[in-house]
Amino acid sequence: MLDDQVTTTAARHDATATISARATTVLILDEDATSSPVRDVIDALEAAGMRVDVHAPSHRSEGGLLPLDAVRYDIVVLRPEAPAASSAPRAALADVEIGRLRIDTQRRMVLVDGAPVRMSAREFTLLHYLASYPGIVFSREALLRAVWGSNWRTEGSVTEYVRRVRMLLEPTGIGECIATRKGFGYSFDPDAVQ
Repeated sequence: MLDDQVTTTAARHDATATISARATTVLILDEDATSSPVRDVIDALEAAGMRVDVHAPSHRSEGGLLPLDAVRYDIVVLRPEAPAASSAPRAALADVEIGRLRIDTQRRMVLVDGAPVRMSAREFTLLHYLASYPGIVFSREALLRAVWGSNWRTEGSVTEYVRRVRMLLEPTGIGECIATRKGFGYSFDPDAVQ
C-alpha cells in the first residue's frame, strides 16, 4: 500500500515538473521585430522564461488573417493599429454629387438642394464614404475600419451614426438614402436622393 502511494506521488511530481518545465509560447506578429519597442517586449518575455517567435510580415500585410500556426501558441501578440491619422494630412477626397445631394469635401459640407445640412466630422465621413460607393453594401465591421480607422469601437457605433445621419437628412426628404441590408450592413441608395 505504501509503495502504491509513493509511486502515485512520484507520478504526480513528474507530471507537475513536465507541465512547469514547458515554457509558455508567444507569437509576435509584426513587420519590424527589430524596432526598439518590439525588441523590448521580446526581451522582457524571454527574461520571464517564455519562448518567443516572431512572424513577419504581420497579419495586417496578409489581409488581416493570422497565420495557421498561431493556434499552436499560448499567447499571440499583435502590434496595435495606429490610430486614424487625424494629425497626418488626409488624401484629397473627391466631391460627391448624386441627385439632390452634394458633398463638398473642400468645405466639409453636405448640401441638399443647395441648403447646408450640419453634421459632425464622423457623420460627414460616414455619409461621404457610403455615397462614394452607391449601391455597394458594407458590413458594420468594414465601416468601422473605413470611417473610424480601426475597429476599437463596437458595431453599435456604426448603427448609432447611421441613425444620426438619417435623422439629420430626414427634414430634407432624403433620410432613407442609407439603406439597411438586413444581415449584411448598409449601402447608399442613389434613388432615394433623386
